[in-house]
Amino acid sequence: MIIKTPLTKEQKDFIKKHQISEEVLIDANGEGWSEDLKQKMLETEKVIAYNVSGCLDNSDYNFTNIDGIFVQGDTDRIPFALRTYKTGYIYIAGSKKNHLIKVGSSNEVKDRIKTLNIATTKSGNIDDWELIFQAKTETLGKVERMFQQKLSEYKSSSQYEKGKLQNGGELYRCSYNKAKDAMTAAEGEEQFEFTQINEKKHMISEYLFKNLRVKSDTVAV
Repeated sequence: MIIKTPLTKEQKDFIKKHQISEEVLIDANGEGWSEDLKQKMLETEKVIAYNVSGCLDNSDYNFTNIDGIFVQGDTDRIPFALRTYKTGYIYIAGSKKNHLIKVGSSNEVKDRIKTLNIATTKSGNIDDWELIFQAKTETLGKVERMFQQKLSEYKSSSQYEKGKLQNGGELYRCSYNKAKDAMTAAEGEEQFEFTQINEKKHMISEYLFKNLRVKSDTVAV
């Protein structure tokens, strides 16, 4: 991509600090975030827009992700955005102790659950994760975003510690089948392609938890 407007020193420093390549940037030319800008980002496979106006928190912020969130004020969203067109593995894991389903991603899935259980023991007291499903995709971030959208009403309130998402995955109070159905629907609706699919069908019956919607004024039950 040819950068239309030269980056300022501050912008160059920001993308260097967060390892953002100019190849993933699209120039908003001073306009506010809009559905038109989002569509352009999708069409050109760009994941960060710059020179975006309209940030209410800080007028100096001008980088947004595809959802219109100013990432200078929420830098934890940058790695997620940069994974949008990365190749990797999406996985579904379950905890029988807590009746939770986790949807996460990894560059490699070997020993992932062992690492996950060690990490969650320290932060979430969940140490019985079992990997039920895994698949490889060339659009890892897009698949993650799809899961978040389709399963948002089942998101667990226990997944945050000190205001930050833990362990690189989303936690849901739903059955394994509900999570798997979201992926199946995406294959048809979004034309996502998955390879190296591995599903432990003999374990599925143990993870058919109740689908519990979030109790919130903003989520329809």
